[in-house]
Amino acid sequence: MTLRDAARAACLSHAFLRSWRCHPNLIFDHGILCQLRHDLASTVNHIFENRSGIGVKTLKLDFSCYHEPKAYSYLHRWLRIAVTPGTEKLVVLSASDVAFNFPCSILSDGNGSTIQHLHLVDCGFHPTVSVVCMRSLTVLHLDHVGITGDELGCLFSGCVALEQLKLRRCSKITCLKIPSEMQRLSYLQVSVCHKLRMIKNEAPNSCSFDFLGDRIEISLGDSLRLKKLDVLCNNVLRYAREEFPSSAPNLENLSIFSCHEVANTAMAFVPSKFLHLKYLSISIAVAYDYLSLVYFLDAAPSLETFKLCVLTGLGPTDKLLLEDRSQLRQMSGYCHHKLQTVKISRFCSSKSMVFRRQIYQMLLLG
Repeated sequence: MTLRDAARAACLSHAFLRSWRCHPNLIFDHGILCQLRHDLASTVNHIFENRSGIGVKTLKLDFSCYHEPKAYSYLHRWLRIAVTPGTEKLVVLSASDVAFNFPCSILSDGNGSTIQHLHLVDCGFHPTVSVVCMRSLTVLHLDHVGITGDELGCLFSGCVALEQLKLRRCSKITCLKIPSEMQRLSYLQVSVCHKLRMIKNEAPNSCSFDFLGDRIEISLGDSLRLKKLDVLCNNVLRYAREEFPSSAPNLENLSIFSCHEVANTAMAFVPSKFLHLKYLSISIAVAYDYLSLVYFLDAAPSLETFKLCVLTGLGPTDKLLLEDRSQLRQMSGYCHHKLQTVKISRFCSSKSMVFRRQIYQMLLLG
């Protein structure tokens, strides 16, 4: 039963009293801790004292509603009590306006050796090789965490079992290097890390990568296993056309979102193709020459699903397409026998943006 149900049962009968005290999961979420605002220390201290010597498998402490530094002295204490060998999942959230540093020392002496899932939000995290060894860690999620690239490197050295890595709003990271020893890493997500200038991923089995941010240098290493790629950044269409076919040759699922593209810039001719690409989604929030996107269709002979979403209206010089079609640009026919689904949304046809008609032509030819 859940912790809440176990506590209710204990209130009804003393026979069930020990059941909730031995419950393996302690979830102190935002709602619960906000209700305990005026009696936080005594209530939670009582819970931990009654569980003395009893291990906790899952611990979540959401302090995002506490803005007084004094409350975080309790958080330190409870983490030291609860995190022991046997703890498998640890989630800690603090308030963004409080300078809270996660106590890495609680992960030493084998206490962190069984943790499989670590999620930290709005805190500092400064691991060192001598203190942190998390050999069972499979999921690491850091959101608005103060940690440097070198400190991440120290953490990676003891996390060879890591399978999923999510970094969001970690503004102190300028260079992200993922070593080849992390052979189980399959999913990488990096978003809104504003000072990040380079990602070098040498993990050999990465199959999915999500990136949101400014254009930076990205090295995918041996990326033959990369199947899914989601990218949201400026000027990504040209980069995707010129780099992705060679850097991710076995890509099957590609989603692109561009907020800005350099206008009237000719793209270099790239003979490479997305030979295995089955799903392509392109979202554009800027006026653009959409007919040039035909390149992606021509380069993906195995395409099954194509989606185009235009998140902008017509520019001041655009004119809606009327009856005169004499000036329409023409393209040669392409056969996509595997193409099954085409969705084009929020699109206004104009002489500079004729694209929908060409898609339908390809469907008829296929």
